Formats: sequence, C-alpha cells, structure tokens
Amino acid sequence: MNRWSFKVKVGVYAALLTMAALIAGVCVMLLTLYFHQVAELDEELAEDASELVWDLKNFRNAPQDPSHPITEDFIPVPLRNHYLVVEGPDGSPVYQSANLKGQRLDQANIGEAVNARLSGRLCRVGAWKEGPYTVRIGARVSMIERFMKNLGIGFATALPVVGLVVFFGGMWLGRRTVAPVAELSAAAAKVSASNPKERLPLPGTNDEIERLTEVLNSTFDRLQDSYEAVARFSADASHQLKTPITILRAGLDHLSRSGDLTESQSREIATLLQQTRRLTSLIEDLLLLAQADAGRMALEPESVDLSTLVLGAADDLQTLVAERGIGVELDVKPDLSVRADRRMVSMALQNLVENAAKYTPEGGQVRVAAAVSGGNAVVTIANTGSPIPEADRGLLFERFRRGTETGGHVRGHGLGLNIARELIRAHGGEVSLNSSEDGWIVFQCRLPLLG
Repeated sequence: MNRWSFKVKVGVYAALLTMAALIAGVCVMLLTLYFHQVAELDEELAEDASELVWDLKNFRNAPQDPSHPITEDFIPVPLRNHYLVVEGPDGSPVYQSANLKGQRLDQANIGEAVNARLSGRLCRVGAWKEGPYTVRIGARVSMIERFMKNLGIGFATALPVVGLVVFFGGMWLGRRTVAPVAELSAAAAKVSASNPKERLPLPGTNDEIERLTEVLNSTFDRLQDSYEAVARFSADASHQLKTPITILRAGLDHLSRSGDLTESQSREIATLLQQTRRLTSLIEDLLLLAQADAGRMALEPESVDLSTLVLGAADDLQTLVAERGIGVELDVKPDLSVRADRRMVSMALQNLVENAAKYTPEGGQVRVAAAVSGGNAVVTIANTGSPIPEADRGLLFERFRRGTETGGHVRGHGLGLNIARELIRAHGGEVSLNSSEDGWIVFQCRLPLLG
C-alpha cells in the first residue's frame, strides 16, 4: 500500500468507504423491508381470520352452533393454501386444513404472529380471537424470502460496478487534488547543492497550497544562506589555512636538510614537522567534512572490487600493529563489486582499520571480514578491547568525540569515524557500531553491490 500513488490511494479508499457505506445501508434497508413485509403479512392474516369468521356468521347454511364442525366449503379460497385451524368456544378444533398433516398450529398466542417451521418450511403463524371462534393461520414466507433474495442479488451485482465507478472517480479527484503538490515536488526536486537558487512557483490559488509554497521557499532561502556560508568557509579555510601550513612544512623540510644543525635543533625541527603533518591532516579532514556538509563532495564512481580495497586496508593494518603483538585475522570473500569512488572508499576503510589498531591493546586481535548480505557488500572490522560504555556509543560518530576511556594514550582528533561514515553515506551506504560485548568491538560498513 505504501508504494501506491496518492491518487490510487484516494480511489481505493473512496471505493472501499463507498462500498462499506452501501453494504451497511443495504443491510439496514433489507432488514427494514423484511420486517415491513412481515408486518403486512401479519395484517393480511388477521384480515383473513376476521373475514373467515364473518363468512361463518353470514353465509347461508353456515353452522349456527360454533362447536359444530366446519366443512371446507365454508373456507374462503385464498385461505385454502394456508395452514388453518379453527377452534370452537371450548378450544376444540372445528376445522383443520389437510396440509397440516397432524402438525400443531399453536405456536402463537392470541393476537400475535410468530415465525415457525411447518413441513420443513419457514412460515408465519398467527392466532386471532373472533367472536366464538379462535382462528389460527400459518402462511409461508417464501415470497418474502424470494423477493429479499432477488433484491440482495441485485445489490450484490451492482456493488462492484459502484465500486469501480467510485474508484476511478476517486482517482480523478485525487489526480486533480494532488496536481499542485506534484508540481511543487517537481520544482522542489530541482533545488540542490548545484542549483541552490531554484525556487517553487507560486500557484496563485490563495489557499493552503500557496501558503505551503511560501513556507518552503522561505526554508530554501535559509538553506541557501547556510550553504553559501559553508561554501565560503571551505574556500576561506583552504586559502587561509592550507597554504600557510604548506609553506611552513616546506620551510621546516629545508631547515631539516641543513648540515649545520645541532642534535637538539634537529630533534626540535623533527617534532615541529610531525606536528605540522598532523595539522595538515586535520585541515584536510575538516575541508573534506565541509565539502560533505555542503553537498559538494566530488565523487568519481566506477566499478570497484571492494575485496581488493579491504585487503589493501588489512595490509596497512598489519603494518600498524606489527610491533604490538596484535594478531590480524582475514576472511574476505572475493569479487565484491561495488560502484564507488576508489579513493574515498579506501580512505573510509583506512580510517576504520586505523581506529581498530588504535584501540586494540597489545597482544589483542583484529578481525577483518567482507561478505555479501541482503544485496549489500558488508565489511566487518572487529577488535578486542574494553567494551565501549553505553553513554559513549551514541557519540562515537560525532566530530571531535573520543571515548572517555582512552586513557590519553590514543592519538587522534576524533574525526576518523565521522569521516568514514560521511564517505560511505555519500555512496548510499552506512557505517555503524554493530556490537560492543564479549570483549569485541565490531563495526560494520555496508555498500550496495553493483548490479
């Protein structure tokens, strides 16, 4: 249902609602008609009883004694097809129709009519006191049942037709209703990081749609201001930070190659160079995040064998942990093809394995695996170590956030995981903390498989 368009939903809901209303209305109407016809039949039977007694009193040769038996000649022709019992003053039958065949007709009290089964058929049985006689009459309700059945068949036949008419009518109304929203959606889709000045056209209808358009345009104005501020920051940071640092590194490199430095001066310059490299790395990370925030990250997607990139990151990992006695286990399935920017995905994987190397204690283990799961290539990087506190788990991917139990010995700026996640998200994937229990900290990186 969620994949249906709005106009189809309107048509379906309108048809279902109309059919439900019709079914409810038809049920009420059929019940009303049924009880109305039954009431008419009761009135007809009461009139027949009154007419029968009138004939017994007024016909020539009619018995003068109410206790005297009555022959069928005194029974009106319309009553001869009914079930009939006529009782005298003492309650003894003076006439009983042959079609009763020994069945009783005393189901109803005097002055009322009830439903009863006679000869296996549903009948309406009533009893009326008319002068010295008590007349009990039973009539089949087959005509009423047949009428109700035919009426029900007619409504059942018409119901799908009504449903289809309402469905297509609802679709037409839905299309007319959603047309302005569809136009807004098409216009809003044109607003992007590469085209931030695009705005929605005002429909000029002076209604809720026009008000929504004004609100969206105002929101886009604010977003454009934020976007331009970020873009200006990226340009200014690139010019104001990166260039001086590059000059500083060049100067320090030149000084380090000077042959007249003392040993202490050489050590000092080496320390400065190391800090400059860290600063350069930090600036590049910040610029990369600024581009991601502004939607200006330039990707060059191509068909990439993710397995090769994972094995390359694992090789770097083994180099990083070689002197600390940390074991590296590999389980990488071959030929995991994805469409991605090779450099960006490699950077994300590098950040993940560096994170594992930093937080794995000496003598620990790191596992790197890659496999297929649910149409995605899943890279799992797990390392032994102290479980991440519950309070820190929701903050791992925030910028400049580091665990509260690093002990101060782990170097870094707290940007690696955030950058890895932003790079993978730019490819339609996700990086997440999968678990931090049983002595293992497990991160997963998911990327859609190619094709």
